[in-house]
Amino acid sequence: WAQGYKGEGMKIAIIDTGLDTDHQNFAALPDEVLTDTSLTQADIDGVLTSLNAYERYSGLTSADLYYNTKVAYGFNYVDNSLDITHDNDTEGDHGTHVAGITAANKLDTTDVVGVAPEAQLIVMQVFGSRGANWDTVMAAMEDCVRLNVDAANLSLGSAAGFTTDSDEAMTEVLDAFTK
Repeated sequence: WAQGYKGEGMKIAIIDTGLDTDHQNFAALPDEVLTDTSLTQADIDGVLTSLNAYERYSGLTSADLYYNTKVAYGFNYVDNSLDITHDNDTEGDHGTHVAGITAANKLDTTDVVGVAPEAQLIVMQVFGSRGANWDTVMAAMEDCVRLNVDAANLSLGSAAGFTTDSDEAMTEVLDAFTK
């Protein structure tokens, strides 16, 4: 922050449990912090038909996915719905916690602020009542590439761990994502 970097123009995907979209720390960003690399509804419209979300939700439009200048994209990949809130899930609010650490807006009423408060959030809910599955995670990751995100947080894990060597399709997506 002392160097002037607060995340302006950055798009950060939160691939997790969803977001408390009513929380004041995720209210729209002021226009003056947006840049030519900020995600707009028109940008989503330009890639809409290539998104996995489009294949999963009949009649999907860019207006459905674009919440505001802070939460520039949101889709529930596990339920194939537009509900990215914690209101109807059983997985808790971990996604909101991660999004807050990442990019919570600075408010006058609190000292809570994210690392990159001027960044945009790309919310991709992949956890449902039975956890997450790789098909859902990979669909979200592929859409990250199509939306040209700058960084993605995947707080994924399991008690027994996992290796990518056992799933060829997952390994291909992870390799493409890395490239």
